[in-house]
Amino acid sequence: MIAVFALLMVLPAGVVRLSSTDVRNTGGLRGRVSVLEVRGPSDTQAHPVWVWRPPGADSASIPVLYFLHGYPGQASDPFGYGLAKVLNQRLQAGYAPFIVASLDGNGERHADTEWANSYNGSELVEDRVIAADIPAVEGSHRRDAAHRWISGFSMGGYGAMNIALHHPSMFSQVVSIAGYFHTNDLSDMFGDRGNLTAWNAPDNQVARARGMHILLDEDTADPYSLITGQAPAFAKLLAADHIPSTVRIEPGTHDWNYAMRALTGSLSFLTTGWDEALAPQVYTGGQGTAGQSSGG
Repeated sequence: MIAVFALLMVLPAGVVRLSSTDVRNTGGLRGRVSVLEVRGPSDTQAHPVWVWRPPGADSASIPVLYFLHGYPGQASDPFGYGLAKVLNQRLQAGYAPFIVASLDGNGERHADTEWANSYNGSELVEDRVIAADIPAVEGSHRRDAAHRWISGFSMGGYGAMNIALHHPSMFSQVVSIAGYFHTNDLSDMFGDRGNLTAWNAPDNQVARARGMHILLDEDTADPYSLITGQAPAFAKLLAADHIPSTVRIEPGTHDWNYAMRALTGSLSFLTTGWDEALAPQVYTGGQGTAGQSSGG
């Protein structure tokens, strides 16, 4: 069972750190789940951020994985499908801990936000992530790129890649689960502006992925033409720019049963990438490791 131990109001101008009283250590090592309420630059109301933290004091040396849900969806989605249990099991098994923060990508004026900023500034979801969510989660222990990762499912898979490419100095690892890499602007976020549409198309921005550790996961029976074949196609674009990536095509369809398997499997990928980043004398600089594909 997931318990919510803290509910904090966090505004862009200031960050309130989580209380140390939100830790429980019953039945072995366990993390704690908290909910922050975060208000972004264009928001008139607070938006939830669900956070799993390992026990002990926070530190900039503990990585943070930011997770973006799909549409329709909400920040609680991965926790509703057992994410806290998975993370506790990994903690008890001795894996290096990291924080997972599941963000809210819902808008107040657009139904399908694409985790982006709107053309007229009325909906600034990407800015909420960068300017409000990240400071709220990290507090006074701001991470460098090596300790900050981003992932997402479906629209969130698109959003994770799009945001990472817009802010390459902030993220070192990206995991897209059944994502897509071109615009799908159903709610007129980009106002049919050609330059804005191009800026929000990851397949136009592949060079900005240089140096990132990238996993592209896709299910074998996805019913949406928007997504089918996107992982290998984007890997080919990356490879053409000499940027390696890993592609995984896994059994399943476009639902949370598949998404949780993919997310759980990605945790080891992220841990490996972190280990490699912390051991540059061993790591070959991302020029191909076991299990990686250049998208052939």
